[in-house]
Amino acid sequence: MSTQPSMAWVGDRLVPRDEATVPLDDFGARYGAACFETMLARGGIVFRLDAHLDRLVLGLRGMGVEPPAADVVQEAIEATLAANGLRDASLRLVVSAGSGYRPDLDAVSSPLMTLTADPLPPPPRPPRLRVVSIRLDERRPLREAKTANFLPYLLARREARQAGAVDALLLNHAGDVAEAATANIFALVDDILVTPAIESGPLAGITRAALIEVARTLSIPVAERRIPLEDIARAEAVVLTSSIAG
Repeated sequence: MSTQPSMAWVGDRLVPRDEATVPLDDFGARYGAACFETMLARGGIVFRLDAHLDRLVLGLRGMGVEPPAADVVQEAIEATLAANGLRDASLRLVVSAGSGYRPDLDAVSSPLMTLTADPLPPPPRPPRLRVVSIRLDERRPLREAKTANFLPYLLARREARQAGAVDALLLNHAGDVAEAATANIFALVDDILVTPAIESGPLAGITRAALIEVARTLSIPVAERRIPLEDIARAEAVVLTSSIAG
């Protein structure tokens, strides 16, 4: 069976991916009023699916949007993987606030769920990071969720890559390390595995949480705290984590 991603889930059914459409008045397209999850499937099983759905629900309810039921998402995942002949895949689940003609979240209707599945990319290169000029707002609304308001990260990554780096290192407005453009960051500093506290502005990553749990299980000292840029410069090692890269 072909592994080319030819089918996508839109609304409540599979459609040919190159024929998939989103309404022009969809709030995700118009205003970025959508939440998304990028998920890793191995052998047809999504890594920490419950945690992904918990974060999705948190973001959608923060916008006043009713999230899709877990069994509906599971059906979409199974159908989309099967339709594309994939068991190991990168899944992208997006739920928009719905459609409406004016900028009013209380006036939207029919939240739209879409899901795509793609073959896993090759293993990432060792991270070469560059501090960029864009600052991450540690007090932004719905910082616990992954929203479609992704432009700052895209601009940050472009700035870093134009300077010859692989990814951007974002600082918050206090000047502390927050995260990379598409990953959480850990550093080994003074024999302690440290990562920016959620209060510093990073996304509460699913793989971030998994690594913290594993470190504590193995009695590896780990701390979520404020991280000045100087700590990254003197770290013995730096690790990036994300759902697809690991």
